[in-house]
Amino acid sequence: MSADCVFDQIRESLNGRPGQPIVFGVCKSLAERFEKEPWIFRLIAIVMAVFFTFPTVVAYIILGFVLSETEHRTRQFFAGLTVIIRESLEKLGNAVGDIFGSSGHGSSKSRYY
Repeated sequence: MSADCVFDQIRESLNGRPGQPIVFGVCKSLAERFEKEPWIFRLIAIVMAVFFTFPTVVAYIILGFVLSETEHRTRQFFAGLTVIIRESLEKLGNAVGDIFGSSGHGSSKSRYY
């Protein structure tokens, strides 16, 4: 397999499906603003994430909120994440309550509302 073939495969996998952002769409939005291919920004993001994980993730999330093209998708993601976390904590609280028994302060649901 030639180096060009490998490079083409990497580029194709980093481009994703046409018109579909891979995560929030930050790399695609940046590519459109700078008139470059999305795979270039995705490759940069991946390399940066390998060496500088936390700052890269923070920058990606901030760009997700700041870029007008990605703001709605980013907000939807975090709204869904909030629901998942809240439901998981509620289930955990109910499980802990079942293990240790109720304390007579009403149902376990009332403690979370």
